[in-house]
Amino acid sequence: MHVVFLSEHFHKRPSGPRKACLELARAMVQQGHRVSLIGMAPRNEDEPWTGSGPAFLRRYAWRWLPGRLGRPRFFARELARLHRTSPINAVLAMGLEAGAAALRFRAQSGVPFVLNPRSYLAEAVGHPKFRLARKLTEQCNGFIALSAAACGAWFARLGAEVPGHARGILNGCTPWRPVGAAAAQVEPMILSVGMLRRPKGHHLVIRALAELRRLPWSLCIAGEGRERTSLERDIARLGLASRVKLSGLVDRDGLDRLYGQADCFCLFPVYFEVCGNAFLEAMAAGLPIVASGAGAVAEVLATEEGRGVRLVPLQGAPDVDEDMVLPDLVAALSAQLAIRRGTPPWFEQSIALTRRAETLTWEQAARSYLEVLARAGQTAPGPLQASGPPAPPRYGL
Repeated sequence: MHVVFLSEHFHKRPSGPRKACLELARAMVQQGHRVSLIGMAPRNEDEPWTGSGPAFLRRYAWRWLPGRLGRPRFFARELARLHRTSPINAVLAMGLEAGAAALRFRAQSGVPFVLNPRSYLAEAVGHPKFRLARKLTEQCNGFIALSAAACGAWFARLGAEVPGHARGILNGCTPWRPVGAAAAQVEPMILSVGMLRRPKGHHLVIRALAELRRLPWSLCIAGEGRERTSLERDIARLGLASRVKLSGLVDRDGLDRLYGQADCFCLFPVYFEVCGNAFLEAMAAGLPIVASGAGAVAEVLATEEGRGVRLVPLQGAPDVDEDMVLPDLVAALSAQLAIRRGTPPWFEQSIALTRRAETLTWEQAARSYLEVLARAGQTAPGPLQASGPPAPPRYGL
């Protein structure tokens, strides 16, 4: 089977969508399939990657037509160009704009497409993105969300039952590889990895740790984003400049080194987390985890008997009430900080996490994707079956 990934974010480095494309393509090729990629990108480039032939990154170039209208036509043309030289069996449309292009390409060629949204549908009913999401969800030949929770939440937002051709498939865990000798830490080190955006909850973790200033700890946040200035102000105001480090973007070796040094991992999303690649990486490294129960986090971190995971339930409606959540987050961090890396209780937690990670392989994820893609040719699009009014956007089901 020849599968084409049509990706909106492959060009972003590092990013979760890029990693998923690389790992899924590698696994699909190993299973005997041909995988191509067309990426919506700021510049034209043919990039070597893990699939079959180069990844074709293309910049939208039609100045005479606004991008909102022109990009679906432009990238449908790119799909048609590839189809002429190497017939395509199915398109994996990774995002709504990609879905609009795949829908147009199907009208021209008959090639089915599977819609693979990479995020939660948070827009209000009537918003153009919401209307596009409904149209593509009705018209696609298959649907893959990044978790069962995300799949259920997507259709709940549309006020529809989950159809038989829709699935939630978790990303795989890339095995952690130690880099160098772990540096001895005087105080417990907490690691967080994620973009510096308010929904990631870094500000709330910093507030919670300020309540624990009498305990020994340090916090390293690896990531970059528009909230850096706000976080720096919070750190200075709370007097934590010597204990909280914003490390910016960290390369792969650097991240693996941090995973090998930290005592625990803490990321506290306050929005609907559809999967959470950072949690998968921390789990593969065997790091005990403190997290919110937002979205699919509990599904991802489903270790045996919950070992190694401290989930803090979110409260408030429709948005998270941070003041209500804070005491439980403080308690969870305090309890985890008492367990140092290398001690018997820490190893017990770590083993439970790595065992869970071993059940989430990219090979299994690829097989599940291929099952949906293979059935797409026999699946006719149709109207959604109503389940009730569209659910309001929430941080959980």
